[in-house]
Amino acid sequence: MSNVVMLICSAALGALELAMENGIAVPNAAVVEVPCSGRVDEATALRALRQGARTVLVVGCLAGNCRFRTGNHEAHRNVDEAKSVLRQIGLSPDRVEMIEVASVQYVKLVDAMRTMEERAERLGPVKLLEGDA
Repeated sequence: MSNVVMLICSAALGALELAMENGIAVPNAAVVEVPCSGRVDEATALRALRQGARTVLVVGCLAGNCRFRTGNHEAHRNVDEAKSVLRQIGLSPDRVEMIEVASVQYVKLVDAMRTMEERAERLGPVKLLEGDA
């Protein structure tokens, strides 16, 4: 698995596509398209970490632009809950982050991906169970 997993709302996916069309070097990440960032619950983010990701970036559309009305608000709540769980088990809450982008904000998206890639390197692998390397 990639060090960074990006769970991206289908409405925000245009930013990633625009970055690639403009020849922007996009950091390596496992990109998972979701119908709405609000569908990404804390268990999904934590599962990605348990399965080998070092960091998880949840990408939603801009506040007020969600076609499902409250999706990005739900996503923020779920990311906050995932951060809380990480704190409780002794892991850095910085492993999970959320940003909101419009489909034209490819620079903002790529910057966030780079930040998460740097965090992944700094934080190293997740160690949860006895025997984890």
